[in-house]
Amino acid sequence: MIAAAPPAIVVQATPAPTPLATPIAVPPWIAAPRPADAWLARHDGFVARAQAAKQFDVLFLGDSITDLFATRGADAWNREIAPFGDVVDFGISGDRTQMLLWRVQHGELDGARARAIVLMIGTNNLASASADDVARGVAAIVATIRAKQPQAVVILLALLPRGNPGDAARVKVAAVNAQIVKLADGTHVRWLDFGAQYLDADGTIPPALMPDKLHPSAAGYDIWATALRPVLRDALAK
Repeated sequence: MIAAAPPAIVVQATPAPTPLATPIAVPPWIAAPRPADAWLARHDGFVARAQAAKQFDVLFLGDSITDLFATRGADAWNREIAPFGDVVDFGISGDRTQMLLWRVQHGELDGARARAIVLMIGTNNLASASADDVARGVAAIVATIRAKQPQAVVILLALLPRGNPGDAARVKVAAVNAQIVKLADGTHVRWLDFGAQYLDADGTIPPALMPDKLHPSAAGYDIWATALRPVLRDALAK
């Protein structure tokens, strides 16, 4: 079933960051840089890479779960994802929705045109924001991607389960996913939820798949790659 398109979201612009500035508490749907030189250097590197290329076949955006895909999940990445062509990973560990929103507003989407953009973000907001606010942050990022890269198929990934059954974070993940699935229209934004594959019958996360109950292991990335590959193949065939 194709979900109805969400209402337009107006994203407030933010000025360029001052490295190592005092962090500013902002809602998850308002763009904000991280006050760290290393973070800004990685962002600048992504911007330079985007400006140097004409096209990416697949662009990944996200936090540490995305950031580790090509390293911890290298076997799955090289086998299932890299063959799609020019595939780049713009994940940065520790990012929240507001940080990724700032990145996509400040150059990471202003160079190369991407054919498909894979997005997973929001788990780092769970401790400090409501499910409604996390969903608004994800929606703001999707709206920015659609505005800057209208030709791209956005593959919006559900937040992965974390912690133990009944944990506040586990409950909030489900609440966020129930909202952001509505951002998918089946054409320009496609939804992919493979989180159940990380759970045993009783809802626990096997250590072999997520040793810290948050970040996938190599075997956990194999689940992600296997689930994503047919969706990418279909998106890139359009």
